[in-house]
Formats: sequence, C-alpha cells, structure tokens
Amino acid sequence: MATLYLPPLYPYQRRLLEDTHRDICTVSATQIGKTFAEACWLMARAWEDPVRLHPWWWTAPTYNQAMTGFKLMLALCSSAGIIQGAPRESMPQQIKLINGAVIEFRSRDNFEGLMGSTIAGAVVDEAGSMTVEQHAAISTRRSATLGPIHFIGNPGMVAGPFRRLCAKGEEGADGVHSLHRWTWKDRHAALPPEQAAAYAEFIEQERQTQADFEFRRLYEAEWTEDEAAVFRNVDASSAGEPQVTGAPGATHAIGVDVGQQVDYLVALAVGVESRRAEAMLRFRGIPQSQAADRVKEFVGRFPGLVVVETNGPGLAFLHELRRRSVRAYGFDTTAKSKENIIEALSGALNPDTARLTLANIPPLQHELKVFRYLKRTSGALIGYKYSAPDGEHDDCVMALALANYGRAMVNQYAPVIRSVRIA
Repeated sequence: MATLYLPPLYPYQRRLLEDTHRDICTVSATQIGKTFAEACWLMARAWEDPVRLHPWWWTAPTYNQAMTGFKLMLALCSSAGIIQGAPRESMPQQIKLINGAVIEFRSRDNFEGLMGSTIAGAVVDEAGSMTVEQHAAISTRRSATLGPIHFIGNPGMVAGPFRRLCAKGEEGADGVHSLHRWTWKDRHAALPPEQAAAYAEFIEQERQTQADFEFRRLYEAEWTEDEAAVFRNVDASSAGEPQVTGAPGATHAIGVDVGQQVDYLVALAVGVESRRAEAMLRFRGIPQSQAADRVKEFVGRFPGLVVVETNGPGLAFLHELRRRSVRAYGFDTTAKSKENIIEALSGALNPDTARLTLANIPPLQHELKVFRYLKRTSGALIGYKYSAPDGEHDDCVMALALANYGRAMVNQYAPVIRSVRIA
C-alpha cells in the first residue's frame, strides 16, 4: 500500500494522532486546530485500516456543521489523491477512498441518521452539544468492531456526556479513555516568533475584554462552573485517601442510597467526630441479599447509625439490613425532604465553615460538581428540583446527604449506636 503523507501539524496535534487509546477526548481552546487535526486522524485511520466492510463516521450537531467537516475532509483527501469516484453530497455525505474505505458524514439533529449499520470508528465534532441518546447511538454502532472514537469540543458550562468522558480520560486508569487538553499556550509555543508575539498580544486583549470565566473557558480550555451547580469549591473540601476501617471507638453515620436498574447502590460513611467522609462502598448488579451482606460488612468496619433511603427498592433493602441485625433507619425522600438534606449538605461542605470534609473518593467529587438545581415556577410545590444532569449519576451525592443527615441523629441514638459492633 502507498504511504500517506499528512499535512504539517503542530506538536500537540501530532501527539493526538499518535495516541492509541480507543476513546479519546480533546477539549480545546477555540481556533487552535482541533477540527483539522481530527480530520487528519480520520483520513489516516481510513487509509490504514485493513477492514473495509464498515464505514467511518464524522458526526456534527447540524447539517451545516457536518458539511463543514465534509468539505475539509474532501480537500484533504483530494490533495492526497486518494479519492475514488465522485463524492456523494446528498445526505449522508460520503467520500470513498481508492483503498475501498468509506467516510460518511452524519448530522446529529437527524437522530434516525445515527442508527443503522456497524461503523469502523468515528469523530464526534462539537461533542459538548452531544446528548445522552446521541452518545449511546454513536457508541453502539461500533460495538461489533470495538473501533476508536474521538470526541472533540470546547468546554461548556453545562455538564453532559462529553464532560463525563473527559473526566474518565483525565483519570486515565482504564486503558481505554484518554484526554488531550489544548490551551492557547500550546498554539503560542508552536508558532514562529513573530506570529507568536502577535498571538500573545491578541490573547492579552481578550483577557482584558472577556469576563474571567469566559476567557478561561475559551482560551484555557477550563470547564467553567455551572451557574446552577449546588456544590461549589468541592476540591477545597477534599483531602487525603479514604479509610479502610474506622478509628478505634469512632462513631459514624452511614448513608445508603439503593439504586434502581442502572443506578448504583452506594453506602458512604462519615465520621461523626472527624466530620469527614471516610469511605464509600459502591456497586450494582447483584441480588439484594448479597448487597445487604456487603453493607453489613461495611458497617462492621465503620460502626454507627445507618440511614437508608426507602423509596423504590430501598424499603425492602432496609428490611434486609434489619434481618441481619444492622441498626438501620429509613428516610422517605420527597421533593421537600430531598431539598432539605441537599441544602444541609451544601452548607456543611462550605469551605468557610468546614463542617464536613471529604476523602478523595471517586466518583463522589465528580458527582458533587455536576449536581444541579432547577427552580420550579409552577405546580403544587414551589421550590427547587435537585438532580444530576442527563446521563450522570447522583447516588454518591444522595448517600452523602443521608450520611450528613444521620450525623444529626447520632446524639439522640448515641448510647445505642456505640454499643453496636458487628462481627
């Protein structure tokens, strides 16, 4: 096969093309070449891929944005002399290469266009606007090939699938996800001296004229805090690793959120004396009897008062714990009671008061950061609705809120709690 020579690329763009992870996110400052780099990556993969049975995709939020990707890819492939026949400009746009590979361009505003045959891999442009449903449709198209997907976008102010994928890439612990973060400094370092000086002057003008949070989002590729975020400065409340067992003689409040279907069961222990979230148990997909055994063992390591949310399967789980001689109390979550415990938790996590701190317990901090409120303006109950964004979980947040609520009960039940030790 003939060798494909790519156009000149900046060092940070080349690092992206050399990354071999399956799911790669690039969160980028504006106008520093992320779309061009991904077009080069997709052309190279389509050229080198030995399997020609399935098309490659380029997806974008709208038809016009998909056409922009199509025109860029068409120009690159034409300059390389690797196009076979006339490209198809009707929906979905298609480019066929002389090696038999096919690249299709799909608009995400046409959800039906995201369904259908298996794909070899994809580039998801403007991934910050991708919905949970769109992400699921795109990802499942590669379930047979396990092909690579690159997600590219600017950081936004509202959490969603792209931010969650970026968080997984930043953790980098699973060998599947990775994250590239490009700021204006990356482009500045790659430019010749004269261009670099002019670019630095432009950036300084932007810094002076843009709001600070908007400058950081646009040019430093930072996720700005969602103005509807409930918990702020979460990192300031976090320090140290979780405990394996509680300190001798310590009392704990353990909140238990019992997941439904795809949600997790989370038990989270807060030290009453230490005023710190010490440890967490998180799992899903096992029968309630086995789950109750796990929680009993967890309570044995962190003795104290257990508060279980009794909505849905929680009531049955509460009885499972009591049958195992675990001192557990139920909490019925209504719109008002949830509002009360979330507001109490928000106050407790305020770094200025430091009434509650957190061990570094993934994904607790992430869930706290994306947890949001929506003000109700009509209906029977005026107030706030608290929840995670679509596609996110709030099991850890609710378990922590229940544990924080349980701290207030400890004094009332202290003589009983301190006598409980489970073998």
